[in-house]
Amino acid sequence: MEKKTGYHIITYRFRLYCPHKSWLLETKAIYNQALTFYLELLLKKPELTELSSGRQIMRKLELLSVGARGQDKESVEYPLPVEKLPLYFRRAAINDAIRICRSWKNRDFSLEALSEKSNEKDRKALRASPVFYQGMYKDFTNTSISLKLWNGEKWVWEVCDVDTCGRGFPMEGRMLSPVLKLSGNRAMLHVPVKEKVEDTRTVKERLLAGGRICAAAFPCNDCLAVLIVVDKDGRCTRSLFIRDGKELAHRKKQLLNRIRRNRAAMGIGPGKEGFGKGLEEENKHLKEKIRNLTDAYAHKVSRRIVDFCEEEGIQILVVPNYKQSMDLNQMGYLSATSYDWLGRRITQYLRYKAFGRGIVTTSVSTKGIASTCHICGEPVKRFNGENRPGRNYYGGKNFICPNGHRGNSYFNEAVNVGKRFQKEEAALVKGNALE
Repeated sequence: MEKKTGYHIITYRFRLYCPHKSWLLETKAIYNQALTFYLELLLKKPELTELSSGRQIMRKLELLSVGARGQDKESVEYPLPVEKLPLYFRRAAINDAIRICRSWKNRDFSLEALSEKSNEKDRKALRASPVFYQGMYKDFTNTSISLKLWNGEKWVWEVCDVDTCGRGFPMEGRMLSPVLKLSGNRAMLHVPVKEKVEDTRTVKERLLAGGRICAAAFPCNDCLAVLIVVDKDGRCTRSLFIRDGKELAHRKKQLLNRIRRNRAAMGIGPGKEGFGKGLEEENKHLKEKIRNLTDAYAHKVSRRIVDFCEEEGIQILVVPNYKQSMDLNQMGYLSATSYDWLGRRITQYLRYKAFGRGIVTTSVSTKGIASTCHICGEPVKRFNGENRPGRNYYGGKNFICPNGHRGNSYFNEAVNVGKRFQKEEAALVKGNALE
């Protein structure tokens, strides 16, 4: 079966250095002022949301707010409160307003009720990040970009430095409109890039064409991921253990210990309000560092998995379906902290990274993949070294079943993922043959 080509959109994040940071804040404020205006106009004119095309809605809003070409501005029904707003900046605000209004509508809110909403959650939706359409930026290179900003009096072109943060500048694909993200003193540009994908066939189409699969498991102990390559006959031809779990745990432990020390210090002695507030801010920063650290390892592992699949010529990657409900009371490894479980995050990053390389990712049920033997299907007991095997010992590196089969528990889990997929694959191919 011939390969189908397609595309996917991936977001690059660049650090932005502007000589006039206040201009960035002014530009964002004007953008949100226009966004709020058009959203309120949509709430006043709910019939506009019934139009099928966003372009039609935009045209109607422009006629209501700025009028047609040559029309007297005083005759406009709802004049735009922002003067001299560039065309494409205005249209970016309109598209954001349409998106927010449709989002609210899809949440089964009536537009009439939304016009009266004033709670904090909905007000946050209006603090959007400015989108720079073509005409609002130019001369975008790997070191600089020119942005059209509001300096408090007029719109001016400002050259800003760009830092790719260690990531290569997108030489292939088509860059779309960058988005300005402001957080404290940090300014970032989020740039969507449309890249070509050489193979977009579905799992079913790839199965009919034959080939090997790669099954993955994520123990998230000292071993962050286990990969096995399975051929057509169900034989494991190669395996890979991705480590660094101990290194990640050590670095997180150092940060968590600092948080614990700060919390203990905050409760010592009276009149420590100012001191405690400083420690609270430090703890907030430390928690953010833990999240960033965990994300970095998840990205690193997912990239290593995709590279491995590409080296082996794998077209189908099978992962456990961690979206299924889990009983956290029975699984202590998940109930510790929100930073301890990488499986869901790795699979989330895998899907778009693998798709960009022409590899499709599918999932199977997690039921029994870690608690049954891949040879005979009997319940297993797990243990470490000379410890006594136990049924509830999740972290054990070794396993043993009633029939005497034993081995590495992480490898056993990955094999169960591959075998479960093969059963579903057989049913899928058989159903296709019957058709």
